[in-house]
Amino acid sequence: MQHFARRLLVPALIVTAMAGSATVAGAFVGQAKPAVTAEGERSPQGARLTFKGKNWPAGARIKLTGTRAPGANGAQDFGMADASDKGEFNLRKTVQCSSNNMDDAQTTPVTVTAADSATGVKATARVDGSAWICQ
Repeated sequence: MQHFARRLLVPALIVTAMAGSATVAGAFVGQAKPAVTAEGERSPQGARLTFKGKNWPAGARIKLTGTRAPGANGAQDFGMADASDKGEFNLRKTVQCSSNNMDDAQTTPVTVTAADSATGVKATARVDGSAWICQ
């Protein structure tokens, strides 16, 4: 009888252990990843940009950068944004226009990267290059 009880107990312990680890792993799978959106529009002052983020750690410092804009010489630094207690941020920025050539806008979208300065976690978004065309 004892031998039979051991045979039932070992598989039950394995199933219980597996169920417990699945629960722990499942807790991380369902969490939303940090995200950023970026919008740009042309204005007489330059490119008006709006960056919005969600699902970042509360209070995180987020560094915003961009690839080369149409007609520009290099990458762009849009500065820092602070995530709220809800993990969200909203930053508006106006940067200089960089091209008079409308064709540049069609061939040079800007990829914006938001990076958590503490963890290095990143998210990206694309903005149409037309925001950087001078009016």
